[in-house]
Formats: sequence, C-alpha cells, structure tokens
Amino acid sequence: MKKLINISGQQFYYSSIDQVIEQCSQKEKCAIIIDKIHLNEFLDKGNKVIGKYVDQIIIISENVDIALAQLEGVSVLLIAVMDFEEAVRIAIFGTALTKEVICIPKEDEKTVGNIIDAIIT
Repeated sequence: MKKLINISGQQFYYSSIDQVIEQCSQKEKCAIIIDKIHLNEFLDKGNKVIGKYVDQIIIISENVDIALAQLEGVSVLLIAVMDFEEAVRIAIFGTALTKEVICIPKEDEKTVGNIIDAIIT
C-alpha cells in the first residue's frame, strides 16, 4: 500500500487487493473505497479481513446490491457512490469512524492523487 495523503489525521492509501489482504491486519479498523470492477475479487479474497479489520466499504457503483448477498451476516457498513470523488468526500465525513482509508479504484495512482488534491484545495 502506498500512502497518498493525510487529511486531518485520516490517512489515505492507494492499494491493490492483494496488498490490502496482506497489510490490513496491521491497521486499525479501516474503510475501503473500491470500484465495482474490483469488488468481486475483493469479496472473494478478503473474507478474513472484512468485518474484522475492514468495517466500511464504499463501493463506486449505482447500488450495494452486488455486495449484499456475499456479506450477509458480516458487520460492515456498505455505501454506494457514483464516482471516486464522491467516495473520498464520504470517507472524509467518516473521520470519526475510521482513520485509515484504502483506495482500490479503477483510476491509476496519479489520477487518484489529483482527485484527492482537488477535493481538499
């Protein structure tokens, strides 16, 4: 995982799914911002961290239905947003809930950094 920016004590990271699975247990409870194109892979591989270390999943999708069936019985907050910018804004509003936000979007690392910079400036 690569550190992107710290916003008021909330650390944002850019990561691959495999890095999240390996390193998430080293973090406090964290939020995941994930594009729907990566969601199924994350849900398949991440069952050991979801609910235990990951307590929020912000899905860049029209709705959360694609994740509901796979997360039945798991204690996790699911939120659906339309784009990465909106996902970051929601994560920032959730500072009281989590200090670690891991981004797994469809955009590359540089684009993600630019989007976050535009939000905070």
